[in-house]
Amino acid sequence: MSLSAVTRSLSGPWTPSPSFSPFITFLQASLICSTAAQLHLSTFSTMCSTAGDVAPYFKTEPGPPEIHLEGNRLVMTCLAEGSWPLEFKWMLNNTDITAFSPEYKYTISSLQRFNMGVYQCVVRNRMGALLQRRAEIQVAYMGDFIDNDQRKTVTQGRAAILNSPAVSCFPRPQVTWFRDGYKIIPSNRV
Repeated sequence: MSLSAVTRSLSGPWTPSPSFSPFITFLQASLICSTAAQLHLSTFSTMCSTAGDVAPYFKTEPGPPEIHLEGNRLVMTCLAEGSWPLEFKWMLNNTDITAFSPEYKYTISSLQRFNMGVYQCVVRNRMGALLQRRAEIQVAYMGDFIDNDQRKTVTQGRAAILNSPAVSCFPRPQVTWFRDGYKIIPSNRV
């Protein structure tokens, strides 16, 4: 829909009075702008802005990658300001995961491995849209140990090499060895 079609549908044929030429009256401009915004006609955003309109901007930006435990709840927020109404959309790995809505939070009730990735928020209002910096979310998990009984017999004074048990996990685990129920303190001998 063009500006002339919007103008015609709102007021019929219109000729501005000489005192307003070449400007549109404020009331007609408001009607045109609100209709254009509802129709998502972005070409009118410059014409429809008024002196008090503020383009969206972010109050905070994401920091370094975050690691969260599998199964935990994750709430991401997109703190933005600008002229209302603001609408928000969330993306995961450059793919939309929500539609535009007034909701500025994205919640995952039980974080899973497939939720790992790069999240971004898009905020928009009648002045335009803004893409937030990337927020990398990593999911910490630990699978079950693969039972691999290791029995080694060595002569006293000789080295015994034991391999860490295989386990599917992220991040890489820190392994602690025990002997007879007591933690083995790492040294140049162990």
